[in-house]
Amino acid sequence: MIKKKLLAVFIMVMVFTTQVVNVSAISIKDINKGLGIKNIIVMIPDGTSAGSIALSRWYKAYDAKTGLVDKKVSLAIDELVSGSVRTFWEDANGKIGAIVDSAPAASAMATGKKTYDKHVSVSPCKEKLPYATILEASKLIGKSTGLVASSNIQHATPAAHSSHYFDRSRFDIIAEQQVYQNMDVVFGGGSMYLTEPYRKDGEDLISELKSMGYQYITTGAEMRNVKEGRVWGMFAADAMSYELDRKTLTPEQPSLAEMTAKAIELLSQNEDGFFLMVEGSKVDWSSHANDPVGIVSDVLAFDDAVRVALNFAKSNGETMIIASTDHGNGGITIGNSGTNDSYSSDYVEKFIAPLKKATLTGEGLAAKLNEKRTNIKSVMRNYYGINDLTAEEETIIKEADANRMNYAVGPMISKRAHIGWTTTGHTGEDVTLYTYLPKNERVVGLIDSTDIALASARAFGVNLNTLTDRIYVNANKAFAEKGASITVDKKSPDNPVLIVKKGTTTIEIPESKNYIILNGTKRTFNTITVQTNDVFYVSSNIIKILR
Repeated sequence: MIKKKLLAVFIMVMVFTTQVVNVSAISIKDINKGLGIKNIIVMIPDGTSAGSIALSRWYKAYDAKTGLVDKKVSLAIDELVSGSVRTFWEDANGKIGAIVDSAPAASAMATGKKTYDKHVSVSPCKEKLPYATILEASKLIGKSTGLVASSNIQHATPAAHSSHYFDRSRFDIIAEQQVYQNMDVVFGGGSMYLTEPYRKDGEDLISELKSMGYQYITTGAEMRNVKEGRVWGMFAADAMSYELDRKTLTPEQPSLAEMTAKAIELLSQNEDGFFLMVEGSKVDWSSHANDPVGIVSDVLAFDDAVRVALNFAKSNGETMIIASTDHGNGGITIGNSGTNDSYSSDYVEKFIAPLKKATLTGEGLAAKLNEKRTNIKSVMRNYYGINDLTAEEETIIKEADANRMNYAVGPMISKRAHIGWTTTGHTGEDVTLYTYLPKNERVVGLIDSTDIALASARAFGVNLNTLTDRIYVNANKAFAEKGASITVDKKSPDNPVLIVKKGTTTIEIPESKNYIILNGTKRTFNTITVQTNDVFYVSSNIIKILR
């Protein structure tokens, strides 16, 4: 335990429950290996503005039956409020963007480096150099590693912790890198991206996972039966359901809290510790849709996961939790232009009562509409509590894409709940930092999103820059300097292979894999190969093979 100086004073943090909690404040710079942190849990409620947290807290506090509000009700995450985080992206010329996409935002949180829009843990320069992530660093020092998300696991935030590419939409490449990343626990959606017909490279990554010894599971019941070992849980073909919808429409899926609990149970069996990233993915999606019901659904689901992690951290005594959203979204406000002159007499009920009537999110409503959508009024009445649907609103729902129904009905319930929005896109405000360290410490102050990765690296005693130089060497250049001939085999366009020849030695290096073929024999490593623009980046251990 390091000795505290000025920042070692005890501060009093007032939690929403009005309970006073004594915590010790430290600077981000004071986090180091000496703190005795063995486990790190990074938690990201994607696209969650401060207004989303406040709305969800009021929702939890309001009793629709009595109309009463319990002001003592709090969220689990409230106890962890400790500072603020700056979010922005940066291009190759050093120009800065104030409103960040999830890919560069999560990349900053995973690598400690800023990058360009849509990039996943690669540099903003034309070479697209891979940046080592804190998950990769954790794995290489003997920690167990895991990812949990309610989106497809190939989505931007989990992708940024476990893969490297300059286009976040290439789920085929991201999925392949993740499969060969040697993670111990992966829970989320996205099974469709592991096999045909989505995959055009002829690879069946589900079969590959099984051949690697993973337990491959698809339901919450199967997950609960897993007691040890490595496991991939793919609980939906694409993204998982919103929590509000999951309970009635897809009860076979586990909740985010259940996935988090099982991940911690399995990962903590490693005496050397673990790194776990948990994302509450779909708060962001509902914010894009201006759907407050979806927001409340998944903020509260994320908060349940925080409670699981916090209970573990408190009992374990060697765990750091560091949480923050990656960016704001929607510009959500409790109150809109209709409350300009009335807010002095507007009670919580005005904003929350309409939301409490909804029993499905906008996404979930699509499953209740018949083929010709002749039951729109009854569906909106029964599942959204809206009895005054206008003809215009009915037409909007009738013509809406089934996959974007939340975009249609979100604004309708927002209007009735007097919830305001400024955009259907991301926003550039600072966001809240939530932390918990051993001995009830907190990281205080304003930090940058890159500090989340850097703080984690310091706690584990690793240097991400040094690691990048070691595990992502330019293989084309390094082998050429050793006098080898270099070619890129593109017989299979979706599976390029670097061919290295010198004397009697031939090395075949396929992209996005954790192995090479040395003179016809397969050799496996604990790192992956990344390829961009026909340049292959590999571990220095592979370079050393050729003499």
